[in-house]
Amino acid sequence: MTSRRRKGFDALIQAIERRTVDVIVTWNADRLYRTPGDRLRVVEACRAHGVSLHPVRGTGIDMTTPNGRMVAGMLGEMAWAEVENKSERQRRANRQAAEKGKPWMTGPRPFGYERAGGMLVPHEKEASALRDAFAMLTSGSSLYSVTKMLNDSGFTSTLGNEWRHNNVRVMLLNPLYAGLRAYAEMPPLGSNRSARSRPNYEDRTLVAGNWEALISEDVWRASVSILRDPGRKTNVGNLSSVRWLGSNLYGCLRCEGEQGTEADLKRTGVPFMAVNWTNPRRDGQRGRRIYKCKRCFMTRRADPVDGLVEDMIAERLNRQDGADVPPTDSSGRADLDVLRREAGEVRARLDVLADSLADGEMTKDQFARANRRASDRLAAIEAELAEAGRTDVLAGLRGPGAGQRWLTSDDIRWRRAVLAAVADVLLSPAKTGRPKKGEVMDPTSVIFRWRTS
Repeated sequence: MTSRRRKGFDALIQAIERRTVDVIVTWNADRLYRTPGDRLRVVEACRAHGVSLHPVRGTGIDMTTPNGRMVAGMLGEMAWAEVENKSERQRRANRQAAEKGKPWMTGPRPFGYERAGGMLVPHEKEASALRDAFAMLTSGSSLYSVTKMLNDSGFTSTLGNEWRHNNVRVMLLNPLYAGLRAYAEMPPLGSNRSARSRPNYEDRTLVAGNWEALISEDVWRASVSILRDPGRKTNVGNLSSVRWLGSNLYGCLRCEGEQGTEADLKRTGVPFMAVNWTNPRRDGQRGRRIYKCKRCFMTRRADPVDGLVEDMIAERLNRQDGADVPPTDSSGRADLDVLRREAGEVRARLDVLADSLADGEMTKDQFARANRRASDRLAAIEAELAEAGRTDVLAGLRGPGAGQRWLTSDDIRWRRAVLAAVADVLLSPAKTGRPKKGEVMDPTSVIFRWRTS
């Protein structure tokens, strides 16, 4: 049974109203009117236009008489009751399967797993690619780059289709890969379709599954945190606004240390924007790309600045094969086992609070206060777990050719993440007059503050 619109059913009602139908022949009456609303439409249309109903399985029903309409109503209510009972049995079975940690075994096979004997078993090649996808995302790569990696590596979805960023996003949000079974009670049958649409994973109950996880829960939560971040929605049309190396990363040395209220003030001062262009040329083409301070409006030509920054960062990464690259700072990270244990205790406390409210052991106000405190603590714990799951952006840059790998990468998000991890870059006003012979710009006007930890 479905709450979706039935085009064939609508066409039948319209044909009855046009008086082009005298008799309706159907296999069974409840196959014609599948919901109480459909039954009412059939009964009213047949009564008004003198149309009778003849099921193959059953006796004819004269909709023009009170007794006929009564029979149609009784048969319809009995059929609908069976539908609701079946739906309730299915929901109960789904809930029990979820509580036991059993995976969904219907629908397309999840990428990274094979189905065998009612269980999910890792697919070695796909599982390796999936781990790479999570590692790329949590180390700062864009969803576009992850999608490109999967397609370039020859992987397709389990339906045989080319990967698209929306499919990859849904996959990376799936708790199944962290060994978690998601379950949420759906509204009862007959509810409007929007209410029955698939809820977010954050709104679902997560239970430990009985299959092998491909990633840790921390990595999955980090991925969810990244993909749910509204700041990542940067696409305008088919172009991404994150296109330039120094956008909102380079700081203004002139404005550094001044007090301001701009929301985009960084620790290095006011960031530049790389979306400004000088006046267009006479041939209609855009002029030079510039970085422009948001506060003092000081400008610098972008191409020579980016060129110098690229050379300096690459040289730093190449020095002693990445020995100068700052190490991952894990000293401030909390004990993950302690966090996971506390998260489980808080979730259990939330269940106890719900039971106490249902049993009348506490008032609604008491429940609201206690539930708010517990929910806030759970959100804080999950945020810490998500942060712990982020991959070190510099992990792949401690070896030969690190600088060249960074220079030649076409993943601008990852290159910017590396830049931010290695140094703070500040720009001072360009010197007046012509630069020295052989110089495109004065290199001393770009200040590098290298990070060592």
